[in-house]
Amino acid sequence: MPLVQIIYRALVVSTSEKFMKEIGSLLEERTFETEYAENAGEARRRLHERTYDFVIVNAPLRDEYGTRLCIDSSVNSGTIAVIFAASDIYEEITQKTAHHGVFIIRKPSSQQTIRQAVSLLISAREKIRAIEKKAGKAENKLEEIRIVNKAKWFLIDNEDMNENEAHKYIEKLAMDSGITKQQAAQIIIDRY
Repeated sequence: MPLVQIIYRALVVSTSEKFMKEIGSLLEERTFETEYAENAGEARRRLHERTYDFVIVNAPLRDEYGTRLCIDSSVNSGTIAVIFAASDIYEEITQKTAHHGVFIIRKPSSQQTIRQAVSLLISAREKIRAIEKKAGKAENKLEEIRIVNKAKWFLIDNEDMNENEAHKYIEKLAMDSGITKQQAAQIIIDRY
């Protein structure tokens, strides 16, 4: 069975064309679809238009340092935010951003360090993807329970059933109709 190749979306934000080319070539070694922005304003517009797996910021930017952009990117979605910060302010940037889940890379950095960082970032993104998938399943299950309970209350109130009878009625309707309990419950809700 062939492995599914995941294509990661990355937004690289930098005022330096040299940085964009270097990071772009490193990302091309992996399966990345990369877009570029020269400032935080442009990056925010792109972030409103589509989602990215990674936002990589080479600080400072023209219109802001880049920490707020990274924090916003990291907090509001499953995006992995990375900021390249100069050695002299690395600790300050770490204190501002680390507790928001932003990754900080000290610059200058060797290509080998960046390659290793990209591998770690991919691992982090996959972990987030797995958590998002579990959370989605849990949300779906909670929604099913909410709808089934609502249908039970309609049956209890309108058909003089107790909770156990209402539950069995929903299960039987689902089985007889070849649909899920949630769909059967929705039919009952729609009826009332």
